Amino acid sequence: MGASVGIGGLIVGTSMMVVFALAITTLDLRMESSLETLDSANDPLPSFMIDNADFWEGAIIDVNIVDAGAGYVDGTLSTTGPGGFAASFTVDPVTGEIDSVTVTSHGNYSSTPPLPDIQVDGPQPGVTSVADLEAVMGSIIHTNVTNTGSVTLPYNEVWFFLDGGERLQSMEFILGGPGVSTNWYSGETTYLQWQFNTPLDFENMAVSAYGHNIARGLD
Repeated sequence: MGASVGIGGLIVGTSMMVVFALAITTLDLRMESSLETLDSANDPLPSFMIDNADFWEGAIIDVNIVDAGAGYVDGTLSTTGPGGFAASFTVDPVTGEIDSVTVTSHGNYSSTPPLPDIQVDGPQPGVTSVADLEAVMGSIIHTNVTNTGSVTLPYNEVWFFLDGGERLQSMEFILGGPGVSTNWYSGETTYLQWQFNTPLDFENMAVSAYGHNIARGLD
């Protein structure tokens, strides 16, 4: 009888120790979680602003060389009407055919006919065959955004939206993809040129990162 009581007491005591150990473990986990929550609450929140957001619905994003012509030397391109487009071109050194075009200013032709006329800026006295160059139209958003907070934000964690999410893209992608500087630093103003390969129509742009969101109408 005494042995049975002793064994029973041992079992109860052991059980109480197990329960106590579990309780201590649970308390430790809760304290750790609470401390992490407090640390998180003390972290500064991101803050940024959209300085401007200019939407060019009729931008020339490229030039199609329909006919390369002949007898040209390296030069520049413009349009026959106003709009702000500018480009440079290079030629084949033997034939003088236009072989590449680099757009330096896309211009804005939102209020003009769909295809502005591209012209070669003169003089080009050696031309023996006139080139035929065709504008490729698209849309571009020109925007400056400033990191007004104290938090450094990775480019791939800053997201740009148009009209509530119809278009979504990361800051890293808009700036040119991997290989660009990876962080948006406190106090830094960054210029972005968000290009679309077809003429589109949007009204609002929003920026979001780590729970902070801000929106602005497109001008």
